[in-house]
Amino acid sequence: MFLMELFPKATDEEIGETKDSLTEYQRFRGIVQELGSRPNRTEKQEIKYAEAKAFIDVVERAIRLIQDQETRKMMEMLYLRGERHKVVVLHFGSIMHPATVDRKIKKGIRTVANTIKDIG
Repeated sequence: MFLMELFPKATDEEIGETKDSLTEYQRFRGIVQELGSRPNRTEKQEIKYAEAKAFIDVVERAIRLIQDQETRKMMEMLYLRGERHKVVVLHFGSIMHPATVDRKIKKGIRTVANTIKDIG
């Protein structure tokens, strides 16, 4: 019981929100790159830049903390590098079945959601 309170688990809704957020990672990276190169940002742009940068930091930290190497690599390919799902499946297809790749990706999303809930 103590461990459940110490490390809260993400709900199904939070896991779904995490998956949606992960798909936005590339867009947020673009915002950070674009606004980061502007010498004179408006107040609104400064707020957006800070929010996007914080989002990127949280996502990258959560993915880095995934213990399973294969799952971490899949999450990096799919979300951090923006590779298509098909490319990830083909990359790992020589060592595991596509359904296993999908299960590991789902596990990775759940792990990221739990990490974000735990350490934000």
